[in-house]
Amino acid sequence: MENLKTRELANFHYISLTDKGNVRENNEDYLGYFDTVNGHVFVVCDGCGGLPCGEKASRTAVNSFKFFFSNFYYKDPFQAINDAVDYAQNRILEEEKHDPETSGMATTMVLVLIRYNKAYYAHIGDSRIYYFSKRSLQRLTKDDSYVQMLVDEGEISPEEAERHPRKNELTRVMGMRPPCKAHVCTAALEPGKGDLLLLCTDGLYNMVKESEIKAALAHRGYIEDKGMELVNTAKKNGGYDNITLQIIKFYNVSEEKTAQTPIINPKKKSTLLAGVAVILFLIAGIILALRYGRDHKPDSAPESRNFYAEFDTDTLSDTDSVIRAFEADPEKAVFSEEDGRHIIKLPVKKF
Repeated sequence: MENLKTRELANFHYISLTDKGNVRENNEDYLGYFDTVNGHVFVVCDGCGGLPCGEKASRTAVNSFKFFFSNFYYKDPFQAINDAVDYAQNRILEEEKHDPETSGMATTMVLVLIRYNKAYYAHIGDSRIYYFSKRSLQRLTKDDSYVQMLVDEGEISPEEAERHPRKNELTRVMGMRPPCKAHVCTAALEPGKGDLLLLCTDGLYNMVKESEIKAALAHRGYIEDKGMELVNTAKKNGGYDNITLQIIKFYNVSEEKTAQTPIINPKKKSTLLAGVAVILFLIAGIILALRYGRDHKPDSAPESRNFYAEFDTDTLSDTDSVIRAFEADPEKAVFSEEDGRHIIKLPVKKF
């Protein structure tokens, strides 16, 4: 078992697990979690088997998402996801230019962006996102595959698709020429307390039936136990592919409550009103002071403070391509080396 990570955050708790399985010699899956200026980003990628350098493709995609979401702030999370996918795909194609041996590399992708307790999600390929709420399991993504196309056209049933010999043929992946657009949710998901999101590769769901996934997520206990149960079940049922998953549990989110009007003690009502008046007066004074400071800023006042985000670069060409892609000023870039890692820091831009 690799990359067992657990972390508690303000409104959710998550776990990341990846395992090469029983058959494969290497693990072409890659995953990441990043706390960025755009929100909390979860991503799972599966390097396409049979294509060169699937492992590098999945790693490049995840690192590209980390860089993009950390460096470029968007008010619109949907646009942020679309632009991040475009950037990651261009990075994969650019890698091929510098290393001909990686020509044709590709990867699937599922991504979740959490901002203000809302979850925005996207995917390309056949990795999946499941939503577990009130003991019900819902698949949020539809596979970009040949057999899914046959199901959509009514030529085969979903049950027949599970046994179809061309089940693993994908119609859309990151790394295609020309790059494809991601499937991005049309509305944000607002999970309730105790709800779960599961991101996973086909190495999990091909070995574990949806009924078994539902049962594992429904069990009482920690999400670490649920994740381990799913991975162990996949390996017990064959483990023919790499197995990767992330589980996110929401626990500090608002629940539906009936609004209640507070009862005010009549003896304290006048005191309360006087206190409110003082507070409103103070607020008005603060607003006027802020407006005055904004409208009368001295000419020598510095620009708004820049925030810097880090990105690992393996080669000089990586650094050059990053600077070119975002028309960054090399003089504003900060370079450093830590524990053998080559790091470039660039100012965060806002969109």
